[in-house]
Order: sequence, then structure tokens, then C-alpha cells
Amino acid sequence: MSKIFNVYTKDKDGNDIDRTWYLSSNVKYSECVDRDNELKVLRVVFNNATQYEYKDVDVSQYLLFRDAESQGKALNQYIKPKGYAYEKLENADLATLDGELTFRMEGGVFVDYDGKVLKMRNNKDEVVLDKETKLDREALNTVCAALVAVGKDVKLTTTEEFDNGEGREA
Repeated sequence: MSKIFNVYTKDKDGNDIDRTWYLSSNVKYSECVDRDNELKVLRVVFNNATQYEYKDVDVSQYLLFRDAESQGKALNQYIKPKGYAYEKLENADLATLDGELTFRMEGGVFVDYDGKVLKMRNNKDEVVLDKETKLDREALNTVCAALVAVGKDVKLTTTEEFDNGEGREA
């Protein structure tokens, strides 16, 4: 099996996203958007950065593709012959995909703060802390520094307005 990392996340609309990275001669990454009671949207990113989106994919066909020994062969066997509507998308940013894979595989921590709630998610996007609290920038930086001190990479996202009037994503 060429699947090297799989994680379930949520998009901004609350849809579940099944995200998978592969060690494959053709396919680098896929994501399957799972909207309740609807067929799936499958995005496939190839090693040359081209990406396609397949619409109304049956979940069983997607799972056969995702879990196959060869995603290239599986795409030709389970997805393309079914005649799913598809479109070529803008090329993917492979460096960003590779960076996220590294971050997740090395156990990175996502820290989100909105001015009221501090949330931490592990590399599998599981919430490990969800605490209502008021932090200033110094306290938030201390939280992140403590995580770094114990060997964790941190991605911080905040919408809180601090002294300089800016929210930030780091």
C-alpha cells in the first residue's frame, strides 16, 4: 500500500475531509470531501503538481482508490471508467503539501486562539485542549514556546486583535 499518512479534518463549511498522502510513482495526495447524504468530491494531486477534481464519486470507489497498492492503477480502474464529471484545477503547491505532511508526521501541534477559546489539535486533527480563556500576546507566545521547548512544532492561528491590531497565522 502506498498510503503514508491519512487524516480527517474539517473545512471552513464543516464538511469532513479525508486527506491522504501517498508514496506513489504518480499520485502524491488526495482529498475526499464528505458532505452528509451526498456523493463525494475527490481531488487528486499528481507528482507533477497537476490536480483534478472528480464529482459525485461513490464512497466505495473512493475507498478502493485510497487503499490500493497503486493509486495510478486504481484511478484508472475505479474512478476514470465510472465516467464521473471532472475538471482540471490549478496546479497544486507541492512544497505546501510536503511541508504539511512533514509537520503532521513529526507530531506538530495546531494552536488556534480566537480571543476567547484556546484550542490545540494534534497531528491527526484531534482536539487535545479546548479551554475558554483570555490570553494576551505574551501569554499566547509563552504557550507556543513551551510546546517548542518539549520538541513540538507549532502552527499558530489567531483571530484575536492584539496591541498592533492584527490577527495572524504563523
